[in-house]
Amino acid sequence: MHRYFKNSVIKQPGYGAPPQEAMIAKLNQNESPFDLPAALKQDILGRAAALPWNRYPVHESPSLKTELARWHNLSPDQFLLGNGSNQLLQTILSGCIEPGEQVLCCPPTFSLFEMYIELYGGEPLLIPYLPANTAPEEQIVQAIQARQPKIVLLCSPNNPTGSEFSPSFVEKVCHDASGLVVVDEAYAEFSEQTFVPLLQSCKNLVLSRTFSKAFSMAGLRLGYLMADAEVLAQWRKVNLPYNVNLFTELVGITLLAQRDVIRKQVDYIICQRNWMLAQLNAIPEIKAYPSAANFLLFSCPDSKALFSFLKGRGILVRDVSSYYGLGNHLRVNAGHEGENQLFINALLEFYQR
Repeated sequence: MHRYFKNSVIKQPGYGAPPQEAMIAKLNQNESPFDLPAALKQDILGRAAALPWNRYPVHESPSLKTELARWHNLSPDQFLLGNGSNQLLQTILSGCIEPGEQVLCCPPTFSLFEMYIELYGGEPLLIPYLPANTAPEEQIVQAIQARQPKIVLLCSPNNPTGSEFSPSFVEKVCHDASGLVVVDEAYAEFSEQTFVPLLQSCKNLVLSRTFSKAFSMAGLRLGYLMADAEVLAQWRKVNLPYNVNLFTELVGITLLAQRDVIRKQVDYIICQRNWMLAQLNAIPEIKAYPSAANFLLFSCPDSKALFSFLKGRGILVRDVSSYYGLGNHLRVNAGHEGENQLFINALLEFYQR
């Protein structure tokens, strides 16, 4: 294998997706608990059947970008589409990083960040942001001023901690950084803030979004970048052509017209998240952290045993104890009320044995 592959590939463990096992509550992958209504699915399928499947999609999906521009009050040329935001992370790094150049990020954070930085020959510049601490704003600014990394790569709300950076801080980072500032906003719909307004004044700011969470499209893979049109013009050269298929494009356009439905579902998830936070912190052995996303991070003294106990009862959560600084931590996303109640009941059973 060493003759075939780069050393940066050989040394990587790769991304591990949890197995899909028999379950009564699937709360481990931050998906929406809402599938599309059956009637809407049938309508979409009917329109999909009329599309010419033997032809490529229209390059760059201009209709989808137009609808996204209306949603965010931006221009269509400020969007770049991808087969999920993970694919666009590859586009970002492959188009920017030369061997040895630094990318600043704040662990514990999305596991693909460090993996992709190293695969493209970059050097991670790590400023820890642990869930019990306040944002390390001074340390980040000092690192930017001293090292001027090629990219500042942030996640807000952050996965797996649920913590956020403030708009005023991100604006300062953009002004101090000589390179690009990329913020993964995969969970922005569940937060009370967004950095979209900063795009008008911060020409080096790039925002990443996904349809996998609030829009219930995890199985169809659709993501997008928002940035200055000149910046995106360069990434179009390295982005995969025709990376959004006809069907995914159709579903995305359809859901962007369902603003009230999406908002109602997001409000439900936020309500369930807040209820779960209170229930978790009512258990003495558990410390759960406030979150601006659709999930909660919590610590407990015996996370491996609890994880196995829940799994044995068909309740899937995410073991994040291998992440930087998160020994004995688990992550659970907010599902339907019944799923969330099953989860809390199982926790009480475990700690009352």
